[in-house]
Amino acid sequence: MQVTLTVNIEGLGAKIRQARESKGLKPTWVAAQAGMSVPNLYRIEVEDSKSIPLDTLKRLSHAVGIDFVGIDVKNALIEDFDISTPTAVQKS
Repeated sequence: MQVTLTVNIEGLGAKIRQARESKGLKPTWVAAQAGMSVPNLYRIEVEDSKSIPLDTLKRLSHAVGIDFVGIDVKNALIEDFDISTPTAVQKS
């Protein structure tokens, strides 16, 4: 069974763009490495997209060389779902 969680990560698009620009990576190259179109990359960078699939974020992370998933998604999960402290599951 698949469980889908949605988290809000403020400024994620700007972080992706800043990482790309700071490394001197061209949008065409990053988009090709991430398997997407340049217009789609721009929509993500300016946060015009409503959501981004985790797999797409992983590909973008790999293309720009920064782990947005490990940093941003995990922090958002901790904040949004208050999972910072594990809870015991009681057996009936």
